[in-house]
Amino acid sequence: MFNDDKDDVGFLENFEKGLERVVNGAFTKTFKSELQPVEISGHIRAEMDAKASILSRDRILAPNTFTVSLSTPDFKRMATLGESLIEELTEAATKHANKQGFQFGATLGIRLIEDGSLNLGQVLVRSNTQKHQVEWMPTLDVAGKRFLLREGETSIGRDASADIQIDDTGLSRKHFAIVWNGKNAAVKDLNSTNGTRVGGRPITEVGINADTVISAGRNDYVFRIIAKTVTESQVPSE
Repeated sequence: MFNDDKDDVGFLENFEKGLERVVNGAFTKTFKSELQPVEISGHIRAEMDAKASILSRDRILAPNTFTVSLSTPDFKRMATLGESLIEELTEAATKHANKQGFQFGATLGIRLIEDGSLNLGQVLVRSNTQKHQVEWMPTLDVAGKRFLLREGETSIGRDASADIQIDDTGLSRKHFAIVWNGKNAAVKDLNSTNGTRVGGRPITEVGINADTVISAGRNDYVFRIIAKTVTESQVPSE
């Protein structure tokens, strides 16, 4: 489920190119024969995949903090890149999580520490994941905006009387609604003029899962379920 080998080559190449830009081309010169940042990224991704927890068919919670231990020489070399390295590692980890369908219960954080007991080139990653007391919040994404959905029925349309008002002349005043009972969701058409489609097919009412695309008017709406809060942290895993 978590295997993305076919995309690894392109991903790693893009990562290296991005990091080269950050350090003005010094990446390949400085780290040519030593531990490379892209290797650290690979270890973080592997830890994320190994420790991701499947809560339900549509909900996979991944660790959100990663502590990367490096040998003293490697740590000193990586430290010369400063925050630019952390930013690149965080961006790469976020992209991987998005592609895998992982969600975080809190802000993603990565830090490097020095470990004198490690040999040159060794990398040890420990992750801290959140316990499963997660508040799952349904949302609707459209045109770069995200709207939180309440429990019960949330209407979408072009009129101010709709719970979510969208400036789209292709929509009816109240066009469609998302129904959420705290666990499951459905979309139903509200007798709109131009209809509502899911998967390219007109619907009257149908159950939906996370990442379902709903077409109405001139826009596509993506239904998502995101992890909003987590109450406690687990002890960092070995």
